[in-house]
Amino acid sequence: MPMLRYQPASPLAQYVECFWWSERSEPQDYCEHILPSGRAQLVFALHDRPFFYKAGDSPEWSTWSRSIVRGPQRGHYIVGPKPCGTVMGVSLRAGCAGAVLGVAASELAGQHVCLETLWGQRGEELRQRLFAADTSHIAFRIMETYLTARIRAPFLMHPAIARALASTRLPPRMSTFQRAEGCSPRHFIALFSASVGITPKHYYRVQRFNEVARCIASSTASSLAELAALVGYSDQAHLTREFREFAGVPPTRYRGHSASPLHHPIATAHRAAALR
Repeated sequence: MPMLRYQPASPLAQYVECFWWSERSEPQDYCEHILPSGRAQLVFALHDRPFFYKAGDSPEWSTWSRSIVRGPQRGHYIVGPKPCGTVMGVSLRAGCAGAVLGVAASELAGQHVCLETLWGQRGEELRQRLFAADTSHIAFRIMETYLTARIRAPFLMHPAIARALASTRLPPRMSTFQRAEGCSPRHFIALFSASVGITPKHYYRVQRFNEVARCIASSTASSLAELAALVGYSDQAHLTREFREFAGVPPTRYRGHSASPLHHPIATAHRAAALR
């Protein structure tokens, strides 16, 4: 069954890009590189089988089950072969993890945190309600009602950060937003990192990389040299270095699952050695 996506209504739409629902009837026997997006996700396994994951440069595997918060990642991480079953997720907008989860994004950056660690027994109670839902539509409504009631004003973004994230220029001129709010460069970086989880420089490097991944997946550029010039890299070598840093593979080996916007992180699928 293809992945289903649902866009919640306002006011939650200001904080959530989408809900997604995935049903796997057969286990997946290969690993995936999950690419960074600069955003946090909530993921609920609506079954009791474990998932395996590790940081891209780590030799050690970890496991999770039930529900987890994936904080904003600075680079890719690897998920092991996936079991069959249903998984539901929430893709949060950049800078909105704090308002929904009740903790600054900077505390979640690079982390995979059990939801019960943040929400206690309420996290598992929510998962059980989703598990009992007869359809994805009912589960989406349950999630929408629950998260709408959880929005926490103390964690709303500073106006300067909101304007920077809303800018269509990539990367935007940070000095423009700093001056408008009377922020020093150091204070602006601190505000941005607290809201988004990573520094503005790193966040916009990730966004540029994501644009490259989308273009490769959709074949909108005839060569890497043209693509490098299109998205603002100094040359093809610069693009290749950054792509390998963020994806763990060179762009010539990348095959994206989707050319659509990163509601769910694009995965780089490859046959892997046995999980150790």
